[in-house]
Amino acid sequence: MTAPRPLSPKGVRFNSVEVREYPRILGDNPSVSAGPPITLDWVHNQRSSVSLPLEDWEKYRENDRRSKQEIKVPDYIRTDWLIDAGFSGADLQRTVQEIEQAKKDRKVSITKSDFRDKTDVLTENVKRKFGRVIGRRQRTDSLYQQWKEKGEKTTRREEEEGGRRSTM
Repeated sequence: MTAPRPLSPKGVRFNSVEVREYPRILGDNPSVSAGPPITLDWVHNQRSSVSLPLEDWEKYRENDRRSKQEIKVPDYIRTDWLIDAGFSGADLQRTVQEIEQAKKDRKVSITKSDFRDKTDVLTENVKRKFGRVIGRRQRTDSLYQQWKEKGEKTTRREEEEGGRRSTM
């Protein structure tokens, strides 16, 4: 038998922060409102990475918090960043066109999906009602009634058999 492990307090604690820089690259996210999307590369610049105690990081950042509006990057700034990173105007234009097409495809898909869902429900209702009219299918409530009656018969039979066993 193993000894029980001591219970640890609930919660998570951090004691340091590692700040890394990742290169900005041309993205593919169709949710961008305008212009080319940016994303971060997978590989970070190890030479510019810094590890700090959490308290120092919090002191450094306390007056540097940004609002959601300040975090949004306008399309002309994203374009400048990507060109500075080595992407050509043709790369940016091609990506923007691909994203616009993806947005159109999503709209079509959503519209078709809504329509398809509605037609599927309608088709099922028509099949069910038509099946009842020509007598191939019973109403759900009559099927429930049959199931209930069968269950009652089974229960009565089990009770009768139980009574016979106890008298034997």
